[in-house]
Amino acid sequence: MKTLYKYLILIFITVFASVFIYKYVEASTSVDVEEDILNIQKNKENEILANTKYSIDNPNVITDPYNVSPLTAMVIFETKDLATATVTIKGKDGDEDIVNTFLPSKIHILPIYGLYPDYNNTVIISSSGEEKTLTIQTKKLPSDIKDMKKVHSSDDDEFYFTTSLNGKPIGYDKNGKVRWYLNTNYNNEFIRLSNGHILLGNNHLIDSSYSVGLVEMDMLGKIYYEYNLPGGYHHDVFELSNGNLLTLSNDPENNSKEDYIVEIDRNSGEIIKNIKLSKLIKHENNDWIKLNSLVYDTKTNSIIVAGSKQDMIINIDYASEEINWIIGKAPKGLENKVLKTTDDITLPKSPKGLILTNNGNIAYINSSDDNNQLVIYSIDTNNRTVSEIKNIDLGSKSDYVNLTNNNDFIINQGNKLKKVTDDEVTTLFTTDYDIYSTNYMKIYAGDVYITGVGTRLGNIGITKTADNKGFLLWKLDRSIYKKYDLSLYKDVNRLVINGTFNKDDNVYVILDNVLNKSTYKVNIDKKAKMKKIKTATYINEEGLNGKYYIYLRVNGTTYKLEKYAVFY
Repeated sequence: MKTLYKYLILIFITVFASVFIYKYVEASTSVDVEEDILNIQKNKENEILANTKYSIDNPNVITDPYNVSPLTAMVIFETKDLATATVTIKGKDGDEDIVNTFLPSKIHILPIYGLYPDYNNTVIISSSGEEKTLTIQTKKLPSDIKDMKKVHSSDDDEFYFTTSLNGKPIGYDKNGKVRWYLNTNYNNEFIRLSNGHILLGNNHLIDSSYSVGLVEMDMLGKIYYEYNLPGGYHHDVFELSNGNLLTLSNDPENNSKEDYIVEIDRNSGEIIKNIKLSKLIKHENNDWIKLNSLVYDTKTNSIIVAGSKQDMIINIDYASEEINWIIGKAPKGLENKVLKTTDDITLPKSPKGLILTNNGNIAYINSSDDNNQLVIYSIDTNNRTVSEIKNIDLGSKSDYVNLTNNNDFIINQGNKLKKVTDDEVTTLFTTDYDIYSTNYMKIYAGDVYITGVGTRLGNIGITKTADNKGFLLWKLDRSIYKKYDLSLYKDVNRLVINGTFNKDDNVYVILDNVLNKSTYKVNIDKKAKMKKIKTATYINEEGLNGKYYIYLRVNGTTYKLEKYAVFY
């Protein structure tokens, strides 16, 4: 009899376990997983370079080799002896040719930049006394990218490279024609590094303003390095003379916003130095200063930042991390740091777009009422004074200032691109979108194509968890996907859960792998005017390992989503 009971109990346990496993495991499917761009590019490169044994008379020509930069190409051939190679991209309709000579090699892998869209481009290759004329056909521009409308002729010979907050980087020639763009949204600053590569904000966002980090690539769109940051990247970055990157970030320890500066080791991706403005200046909340621009002054080993919410420009000694001086209103306890004014000058009002001019002066965009001005200061550090050199009226909202090689200023003003020469403001172009930043530079910059897989450095940190309350008692209701407009996917760094909730809802995401449970609060803007709020919740890979089943708790009710994510 006891044996029968044992068998019955064993059968019951087996059936219960089978049902549990099916309900808990088998009924769940993986969230969509985004393929790693570094692996995609590695496989593409291996395919392209599997055979380089082509001649200059019959080279291998690949348009948009990485499927990222449609107005580029790659030309591959070999020469018997070490030789340079020159490419000429012929201009059309009177445009100037683009010419670039590459370093000597026997295996020639030549990046071609600056092709016209929807056009059979003429490209001339010459090496070792031989010459070959190629035609490279390109596709039409996508509907969201158009030529700029030329308002005033430009004598500049270089290109205007622009970004918008959530748009694609675009390169225009001096006539406003699109000659380069990326088909992926990379945002914030467009920086040309000393090695000829470009630096952009990662296309994976923390929110509409912050990237998870920085991406170093060439104009083909090949990624050489990704630099991830626990506090993300926003607004501005500066390349130091040692190659390291000085960038604006957010402090992940105290959850403060836009008051944090970090130096990234270029080789390891590690943060080797950080400066917390929250420790230097007294403040009342975690969103108090809004640093939006950053420069490094090599002459004084100091950094200069603009804080728009505090109406001040601040100089910080980079070695001691102490404030040297302030232009603007005096923070409590730092009255002695404020520079004296020599005249009746314009003091900073929501300053942004801060740069150092070639003669060491400070230029920035000042916002007063509905008008903006380009203001230029001269600083006398010995006498601790500030003088106003220029104050040029820009009219309506402006966001960004940069210098050309002729010491003219390039200004972004909504959908207008302007140039300031001496005191004259000229509108050069208008666009169909608001420009965030513009960099004026050559399309070729001595960069050398290097084979090999890109490297991802640094990390974005461990996502903060909420309290794990009670047992995981859940219900199954597939209608919540439609009710809350839910979508889930995983990229290389984190799990992403998008949804739409009432602003008064209390919402949590729960990850459970049977042995461990982690709960994450979904941040909903309670002050928003809309009743329905779109949210994006990011749960970082760091600190998690294995398969986790995903649940959603809304106002105390927990729903099984029948999805899992695997973390490595």
